[in-house]
Amino acid sequence: MPSKLSSFSSLLLASTLGLATACDDGNADDAADDVGQNEGDHEYFDGEMSAALGADGNQARCSTCHSADGSLAGFSGQSAQDSAYKDSYKGGDAPDLISAVNACVTGWMGGAALADTDPEYIGLLGYLESISDPAETTPNTLAPEVLADEAAYEAAYAGGDAAAGAAKYAANCATCHDVALQVNLFPAYPKASLAGYSIGRIAQKVRTSGPPPSGTADASDTTPGPMPFFEPEELPAADLADIIAHLKG
Repeated sequence: MPSKLSSFSSLLLASTLGLATACDDGNADDAADDVGQNEGDHEYFDGEMSAALGADGNQARCSTCHSADGSLAGFSGQSAQDSAYKDSYKGGDAPDLISAVNACVTGWMGGAALADTDPEYIGLLGYLESISDPAETTPNTLAPEVLADEAAYEAAYAGGDAAAGAAKYAANCATCHDVALQVNLFPAYPKASLAGYSIGRIAQKVRTSGPPPSGTADASDTTPGPMPFFEPEELPAADLADIIAHLKG
């Protein structure tokens, strides 16, 4: 499929989803402004329809990992703002948007892959186009911090400030861990249980959970799973050290 749909797809979106638009009064300009801003579109990004793209009981949504306003703080993934027209995605592993969407839907959320004709994808696409500049085509980088083993993460992330880590935990981790949010088929570990893991294992999990494999020399690495990883760009090293100190305190 083409990686970009014509502007006609935005109007087709409204009829596909059975949504009212400003076309009702004959004002095409108003209709174009409204497409992507209605309940049906953004619900595939941040509502129950987004969670329903995943496995039965999945509670994670696109907005769990991605902001819609360009911000990175508190999110494990790049922002969805300006995401619709990139030349490629996932560090080049996904050649087009639907491939990137399906990598999340199947890999993180545990759902079935979408086709470009599915109303769910058309709905999500309409929303992403509405918050994207067609001129923004440069792919985002993908740069997980992969250290040799758990000991290397331990050395890198020991000595954080537990007091400072409380607010940073609330901003980056509480959304999932304070409510045992189900991601795919698995609830996030409750905060109280995290203190039982070593500093190195917590850091390794945060930095490399799920694809790509972590711990290039660590045969015991058990971090892969449905938790998305935070790159240093999204969660600076000092902040992660403080969060771990808070958990371990």
